Amino acid sequence: MKISKMLASGGRTFSFEFYPPKKEEDIPSLKAAISDLKSLGPDFVSITLSQKYMPSWNFASISNTLALSGVLKHEFSLEVMAHLTTAIIRDRQTLEETLKLVKILGLENVLALRGDLEPGREGERAFSYASDLVPAVKSGGDFCVGVAAYPEKHPEASSLGEDVRRLKQKLDAGGEFAITQVFFDNAAFFRFRDAAAAAGVTAPIVPGLMPLTSLKQRDNFVAGQGISVPAELSAGLEKHGGDKDALFAFGLDYASAQAEELLAAGVPGLHFYTFNRSRATREVFRRLNPSRLV
Repeated sequence: MKISKMLASGGRTFSFEFYPPKKEEDIPSLKAAISDLKSLGPDFVSITLSQKYMPSWNFASISNTLALSGVLKHEFSLEVMAHLTTAIIRDRQTLEETLKLVKILGLENVLALRGDLEPGREGERAFSYASDLVPAVKSGGDFCVGVAAYPEKHPEASSLGEDVRRLKQKLDAGGEFAITQVFFDNAAFFRFRDAAAAAGVTAPIVPGLMPLTSLKQRDNFVAGQGISVPAELSAGLEKHGGDKDALFAFGLDYASAQAEELLAAGVPGLHFYTFNRSRATREVFRRLNPSRLV
């Protein structure tokens, strides 16, 4: 089912995002996490298409990641949103081949992204921005296309206003919904949502959440991403840094309260970045009570 149809139904969606395994021996743990979270009945899931997991950008490398999406679709009976990025899909022929594979795998939903441009690997691209990729994907098949949003603005944007304009440009090009980058400050999301609405954005904006349950996550993931960590969250992580269980519990409490506030504010759904681990996401969702998402 198309995600746009899910969002238009009046209910709330919840979804999970996974990373492709770096090594073959990582596949069993990924499948275990997927199997565990499947029991929660997500509306859809996705696997990222990231340069860091791909030594080359040829179609063979792209198809390996998309094949995992096919596994989720057919082995686990999950609705899957494919990730396509201009950073990797650099010419129209590769896009055409990729979309053919997406169709063969039976996927209807695509998240169109620019993707991170690693230093020294930028090169020439047929699609400079996601707003260029969106209409190309739409013209290549009957796909529901989503785009990314950045509540604290993209690191390369000069201002929040510019970033909102970029979002509207992607939606005007054919995007039907947006999923945000991870954030830990709900106030930032509300400011962004209000600014988008004032700019004429009417498409659903789904918050992206991640339970932050270790100092390593904070330091390795958040640093350099333009994502702020509220003082309350950072202080709690530091306070419990020497107690793994207490640290995990604190992170769950914070993520659960964040999700509760977003739901109370009427967000159209929640998208969890799992980092291929199920325990924290499962516990946050259990606390939310699934019946509240319908």
